[in-house]
Amino acid sequence: MHNEFVRVLNSLSDLNIIRILNLIWREKKISRVEIASILKMDKSTVTRIISRLERKNLVQETAFGESRPQGGRKRIFLEINGSFACAGGIQINTEQMFVCLTDLCGTILFESVQRIDEGDYAKNGFSGILQSGIKLLQENAARMRISIAGIGLGVPGIVDIENKKIIQSIPLLIEKPFNIMQAVSDIADIPFFLENDARCCCYTEKFRDKVKPAKNFLYVFIDHRRLHPIKNSPKNISVGLGFVSNGKIFHGANSCAGEFRSMLWRESSSSQFSLATQDILNLESEEAQKIFLELSQNVALLANTLSLELIFVGGIEKHFSENLIKLIRQECVRLWPYKWNKKKSIENATVYKRAVSYGAALMVLDKIFSVPDFSVRENLNPVNNKLEYQSSLFFQQ
Repeated sequence: MHNEFVRVLNSLSDLNIIRILNLIWREKKISRVEIASILKMDKSTVTRIISRLERKNLVQETAFGESRPQGGRKRIFLEINGSFACAGGIQINTEQMFVCLTDLCGTILFESVQRIDEGDYAKNGFSGILQSGIKLLQENAARMRISIAGIGLGVPGIVDIENKKIIQSIPLLIEKPFNIMQAVSDIADIPFFLENDARCCCYTEKFRDKVKPAKNFLYVFIDHRRLHPIKNSPKNISVGLGFVSNGKIFHGANSCAGEFRSMLWRESSSSQFSLATQDILNLESEEAQKIFLELSQNVALLANTLSLELIFVGGIEKHFSENLIKLIRQECVRLWPYKWNKKKSIENATVYKRAVSYGAALMVLDKIFSVPDFSVRENLNPVNNKLEYQSSLFFQQ
């Protein structure tokens, strides 16, 4: 494995290809000259690689720009051919399974919502639900005659993203490590990625504006659903947090970043908050507003202490989240000790119903088009596997 890694590292053709693909994917339109300038690569090398990508139909010319001030031919812009392949995203919570397919540019090609029946969950378990979601993606990809580049899964709870295990999920009744790859063994040829649901939402906001992507923000993910996928389970307000720092999803020690429990919680509490959240059927009720106020105080503490300038609120419908946004703004001001304060941008999330499944699909695209980090010694083997996978995806079809 080490010799193979050295061979790939010494022969930079694959790495240059990935660097170019990453830049084209991040930009809405970019020319060959701009690519060479930004990546500090020889123009002839860029032209040669682009020609290869065009022959494989992964990159295509999209438009003509204005001539440069000194004159000459108009610039030809490039873009990723979205129809080359697709990415799948799955969200599984206690009530529903959301699935979607996006093209390589992040445009949604297919989406569906499947109610999770408590009888089916008791009979087939989490594995059965997941397998049905994968089958639904495969059937629709086949119908559209497009290959699946990878599938991402977002779930509530603590996850081991490297080993693809759900360590524990209280809502989904998973009490000991659950190996996802054993459950999806029938799709061994399709790359599979696992992530916490709140962090999947971060991918949605991270890539919502590819020209100026958000680099530092907090995502407050609120789920109003039944407590467990079992009969007569009460409704529950559940909260998870996602952090993005310098453009990267922050996982924390053991990937536990974002697991939430209120600072006002006490031993007698039956939820994440000091107050009970079970059986709150209406988010406009007085009980729900008390929960939102407590949540806003916790968020304000984080936002002020970490000097966050951007906060997204998602998972619930816009007219509910707008009230929470007002409370967060109010508490951020109330709990700030100085007269000087830079205003925070607190916004509704771009997507609320399918934020997790869509973010899971975007996570797949991010994995495909990201440039490996050679500076981390522990990642030598994963980097090597990544280069091999990307090369096989792009050039062996």
